[in-house]
Amino acid sequence: MIKPIMKAVIGFSLGCLVLSLCCQAQQSAAGFPRLAGPYLGQTPPGNKPVVFAPGIVSTGLYTRDMAISKDGDEIYFSISDGGLSAIFETRLVKGRWSEPAIASFSGRGYLDLEPHLSPDGKNFYFLSNRPPAGRAAANGWTYQHIWMMTRTAGGWSEPQEVAAPVNTDDHEFFPSVTKDNVLYFTRSKKNGAARIYRAKFESGRYANPEMLPFNVPEAAQLFNAYISPREDFLITCALNLDSTNIDQDYYISFRSPEGGWSPLTKLGPDLNPPGDNANSAYVSPDGKYLFFSSSRRDPARAEFKSGTTLQTIIKSKSEAGRGASAICWVNAKILEEFRPKSLPNGVT
Repeated sequence: MIKPIMKAVIGFSLGCLVLSLCCQAQQSAAGFPRLAGPYLGQTPPGNKPVVFAPGIVSTGLYTRDMAISKDGDEIYFSISDGGLSAIFETRLVKGRWSEPAIASFSGRGYLDLEPHLSPDGKNFYFLSNRPPAGRAAANGWTYQHIWMMTRTAGGWSEPQEVAAPVNTDDHEFFPSVTKDNVLYFTRSKKNGAARIYRAKFESGRYANPEMLPFNVPEAAQLFNAYISPREDFLITCALNLDSTNIDQDYYISFRSPEGGWSPLTKLGPDLNPPGDNANSAYVSPDGKYLFFSSSRRDPARAEFKSGTTLQTIIKSKSEAGRGASAICWVNAKILEEFRPKSLPNGVT
């Protein structure tokens, strides 16, 4: 079974999923709203995180992961809820955003998560449980490997598994790529600790990955790391780093030009509220906004009490802020607050 701290593939009961989908179907029947402008026409956030595109992307279903094209006209995200685990897309066509739908390469009987576009927009990476070549399909997350597609005149090529030595018999997931095509990903030995790896692209293929040299306890888990296109910082999810890291939290580290990494630093309480579970972070291609998944509860939403009608509860299942993972966004300038005054010169 896939571990929650690495994939957090947690859904509502099938009954709740059906109720939520019925509610969304009613909204769709009424017509998808006309959305124009950058970022689905949403009002940009300030220095406090807010839910991104409530009722459109963050809908009460278990939603996480973001990927945006370099021109800002394609947005991809993941939903993993009940028996569904798929990558959704919405596109800006003739000035209007399309209604989010399962992408053409997803929803083919496999479980897909963690979309990522290369900075030049030519390659698309994602996690899938598709069987490796020569192996039979298996249920659940038996296989956790990184797959890749290339952009063509007609869309995306057929998915191809990233070759060894990136994918192995262990679990590899959460791809993130720099402008120099350096691949960062998580590797977790089965029933073992998760760590972040880095693989250079040389002679037409990825070279042997190297584990990032963070000084963390043996029981710590480092997973799902976003790397900036310039490879100057990363944001990772972490667990068991110290006594304050009892939930899955977001941490940041900055990299010097010589390759040294600053110590992992926990991002502030706005990104790591008590009881929240960090799963994925992403910075928009223009560098303006930090997107991150969050299962925080909105304190403004009233608790259900005696007398609450069934229809009220059904409606609430299509709202973010009830404890299921949603996507939040915030001005990325807040990351500079955590940048150290000096960086290590070499590998630490």
